[in-house]
This record gives sequence, C-alpha cells and structure tokens, in this order.
Amino acid sequence: MPFKDYVLDLVGVGVSAGLTYTFYHLVRAGKEVVSHLKDAPDLEINSNLIGQVAESGGSLIACVRGVVKASDNALKGVARPEVTGVIWRHTIQEHLVAQVMGLWMNDKLTVDSSMSSVPFMLMNKGIGVQIADPQKLDDVTLTVVSEKFDAATNSLADHVWGWMKGVRSTGTQQTEEMLVEGTSVLGIGQLLLKNDSLHLEHADIVPYLITTKSKMSVIEDLEAPIPYIRILGLMTAFGVITFSYRVVSRWYIQWRKDVRRRAEERILEDARARREAQGNDLPESLMCVVCCDLRDVLLMPCRHVCVCSECARKLNPRACPVCRTDIESIQPVFYS
Repeated sequence: MPFKDYVLDLVGVGVSAGLTYTFYHLVRAGKEVVSHLKDAPDLEINSNLIGQVAESGGSLIACVRGVVKASDNALKGVARPEVTGVIWRHTIQEHLVAQVMGLWMNDKLTVDSSMSSVPFMLMNKGIGVQIADPQKLDDVTLTVVSEKFDAATNSLADHVWGWMKGVRSTGTQQTEEMLVEGTSVLGIGQLLLKNDSLHLEHADIVPYLITTKSKMSVIEDLEAPIPYIRILGLMTAFGVITFSYRVVSRWYIQWRKDVRRRAEERILEDARARREAQGNDLPESLMCVVCCDLRDVLLMPCRHVCVCSECARKLNPRACPVCRTDIESIQPVFYS
C-alpha cells in the first residue's frame, strides 16, 4: 500500500497527539498553580510582616489582605467625581439583536475600552504593601460606579435593513468601573522586601491577583476547568489510539496480503516448472479452461481445478472461471 494511503491517518495521529500533550500540560500546570497557591501562607499586614519576609530571604509567595489606598493622587470617576480609586476602566458596548438559525438572540459588541491606573498600597494597621505596577496584574476585581444605556432610535428603514442583514442595534451602553479606595481586597503574588518596604509583585508560580474574593474561592475558580480539560485530553488520547490502530491494522492486512502473494508466486512458479517438465500431451479433462495448458492449481475456497498456474496469475477479476467465487488462495495440484 503506498504511503499516501496512510497520510490522513498519520495526520490524525499527529494532531491528536499534539492536542493530548497540550491538554496534559494545561492540567499539570493548573494543578501545580493550585498546589502552590494552597501552600502560600495567609499573612496579616502588620509590624511583624517585614521580619517574616526578611527571615524568608527577602522574598515570599504569599496572600495578604488589606484596604486599597492610592500611593499618591487617586483617580476620580468621570460620571461620579466624588468616587476615587486606583484602577479605572471605561467600556462602550453596542447591544445587538442578531439572527441565528432563524432565531433572534441578544448579543454585545465592545466598541471601545480604555483603562488607567496609579500605584497603590494595601494598608492595614498603618502598614502598607506597595503595588507599584498595577498594569502587570493578571486579574483585578473592579466595582461598577456608573452605567448608562442609550437606546437606539432606529427608523423604519433601519429596522428593514437590520432584518435583511440579520443584525439590528438596540442601543449603546457605557460602563465605568473602578477599584475604589477603601475596598478590602486580597493580594496574591510574590512579597518582596525592598529598602525596608514591602512590595507585592508578579510571581511565575501563582496568579498575580487583586480580588475581593477569598483565597478558597480563587482556588475553586482555578480548579473548576481542570476536570473538563482532563476529559478533552482523554478524548484526544482515544483519537491517538484509534488512528494508530487504523494505521497498524491496515499495514498488517497489507503485510498479510504480501506474504500470501509471495507464497502464491512460489506455488505458481513450481507448478509452471512441473508443467513444462510434463510436456503438452494432455487429456482434455486436465486442460486449462482458458489456455488448454495443464490444470495444476486448486482455487480456494470453491476447490475447482480448472486453470493453469499462468492463467491463475492473470485472472482479473480474481474469481473462479467456473463458479465466479472470489479466490482467497491458490494451492498446488500434483498428479501421480
């Protein structure tokens, strides 16, 4: 069988193996992150914290809880200037009604999103942990401080055109979110001691988070997708087994056919040599039905002795000339 007949199955093996490795790596990495986060101590921000970090060599993976306070000037809300915070995000979304498989469904499209931040600290009992670069945070919990929805004023032509396109705008929503000063949050990351001050920075082995959730809730959120990724990995692993079985089984079947063909070739060559040694003076009952040479092979499974070895080699389709049964193998016939 030519190599091109195996190409699709080999591609299937490669793709399935690649996905299996990817899912395995994701599950392993997720479990390692959860394990490191579980091992991270919950430290209270107080006068003893600097000594604890110093005893750990000036660096410690930890979880600390404190109140948000800007290091310098805080940001003010646009719609509500009386609200101050340290991280600000403004999002404009267009609300749509889209036709999907004949049904009209609600959808949202982000038109614009802008974000700004200032350095801040997590404070407790007069002690602060500095968050110098908030933009490096993997995730942060923001509070909605203002929300405004402007309904679309669609004309009749707009409705008709939207129906023809399958998409119609229903309005625009502006949302302003902030990490408000005074909010009690949990900080997760690498706690560093720099110039007798504490800094919470990015760590490779745990997520760098500022969240209002508890540590257990964060762990549960990280663990939630792992079983589903493991199931996907098992499915792709089954794909590897399936495609590999197809390749091996097809190769084995072809190998068996080649072995049988070579055995038949030897049988036909031996029969031809015997026929040549016996001569051409044959009774009609022993003559090949095709070329009138000696009938020297047995066709299986029908067991007809009706052709010579040379004609048996050339039969196309590979079927008995007498009963049209498919020929599975050929056996030599010896006359005494």
